[in-house]
Amino acid sequence: MGIIPSRFPDVPHDGSGLPCQGQLKQLVSCKTFRVLPPQQVIFSQGESPHTVCLICSGLVKLTRTQSDGKRAIIGLRKTGWLLGAAALLPGLPYASTAETVQRSKLCFVSGDRFRNEMKTNASFSKWVSMIMSRGIYSSVISISEKGALSGRRRLEKFLWEMIQAKNNCNTGKALKVPIPLRLWELAQLLGLTPEYLSRLINKMEKEGVILRKNGWLILPEPKRLSYSGGVASEISKSK
Repeated sequence: MGIIPSRFPDVPHDGSGLPCQGQLKQLVSCKTFRVLPPQQVIFSQGESPHTVCLICSGLVKLTRTQSDGKRAIIGLRKTGWLLGAAALLPGLPYASTAETVQRSKLCFVSGDRFRNEMKTNASFSKWVSMIMSRGIYSSVISISEKGALSGRRRLEKFLWEMIQAKNNCNTGKALKVPIPLRLWELAQLLGLTPEYLSRLINKMEKEGVILRKNGWLILPEPKRLSYSGGVASEISKSK
């Protein structure tokens, strides 16, 4: 849940599908591309905002630690997502810690440069507003689905999103799906208990919908996921 579409139809992108490679570089002369390994902290909860970065490729998780020390995963962000802008613009501390889950390529823009471009560059401001608006829209849907969808449907939606992100919607053959989170993190993200999530995975494995091998989930027939139709089809049409 909380995974943002990698392409937005009205947000310009270059031929590779990575908006930062063309649009962001053109708008703010971005030259600070960095490739970070997994488990690399980009910024930490409570820090004063100092940078904004766009995910060119890879996957980033957002976590928040409560006053009692309990840590919660609140979302996954992938290609096309802007990190840090929601804190930087109003001048608030970062509300969460951003950490790479996979090897990720990021484009960094300093806080001062970002604010200046928002004030003086109408195209850039519109582009950023579109990305952030899509994120809010997706979050509303995600929150509503946690109350309306069964645990299995939530898990199948997550798997379907991972398939789309990795295989560009080619679901006509068996696929290996990387699970970038620990069981408890995935359970927390889906609004389930780890025990219940484990039972769901075991049940789907007995049904032959998924197989487990060397830390991967294998889907012999991806279209057997119930979420491959219905709402997912409508989402695909809107992209």
